[in-house]
Amino acid sequence: MTDQRAPALRRAATVAFVLYLVVLAGAAFLPLPIGQMERGTGPAYDLALRRPDLLGGWETQRNVLMTIPFGLLLPLVVRWRYEALVLACVAVTLLIETVQLVVSAAVGWAWRAFDVNDLLLNTVGGLLGLALTALVLAVVRRPALPPVRRLVPAGAAVALVAWAVLATVTTPPPREVVYACDEPPAGAVTSLPGGASAYAGRDGSLCLRAAGGGTASLPADGVAGPAMTYERSDGTWELGTAQRGDVVTAGRGGEVVELHAVDGSGALVWSVRR
Repeated sequence: MTDQRAPALRRAATVAFVLYLVVLAGAAFLPLPIGQMERGTGPAYDLALRRPDLLGGWETQRNVLMTIPFGLLLPLVVRWRYEALVLACVAVTLLIETVQLVVSAAVGWAWRAFDVNDLLLNTVGGLLGLALTALVLAVVRRPALPPVRRLVPAGAAVALVAWAVLATVTTPPPREVVYACDEPPAGAVTSLPGGASAYAGRDGSLCLRAAGGGTASLPADGVAGPAMTYERSDGTWELGTAQRGDVVTAGRGGEVVELHAVDGSGALVWSVRR
């Protein structure tokens, strides 16, 4: 790259970088919490690191894509050592998450959540941008091999990106969703009071059938509780599920409701007139 072209490239990269920072700030902090419906109380945070899946949906891909331009443009704007560029990629996403947490604490509700997984994915995006720029510059300039001490942060960055990619390609396929009411019973059908019935699907999911023909499919690991209501000539009936050891009563202080086992499912079902 000639000396005449280098200043022009830096000026163009600087303008693009400033515009990018404006867009990044808008994506990270807009809309502001003013006038929004409050959600929860106090700031929210998620410190449980989950397996990254770069193909897991737009939210994941957005977190990676939004910082790729940062890594692409920063080496063209500043003449920092590679170690400093890597730290800058980490620092910018840490700053975003911290500001979101502080503002949430200031307004008293969960405007944005501090999410360590967003921190990881944003960092991966920045490092991918650095890698792309480094690759292009290496082809254009053909620099000598850097000293080993400079390869350490580069190796750590490559390892982080490789881990995210490997976790993505080895992510097991999502479990098939079974709607028990769309399938024939996997076992015996359980009759319930009020003309209702229940049976299990092939994966342990439940199908509740009301006397009038209404149905409710419940996953095998669903939360116990009321599932549906239906009307009969003798009043309103309610169907629900419970776990072994639960005690269900017909209203506060009411009589204990009988729980029924379902063949092929670990859950219990009940039916009561309200």
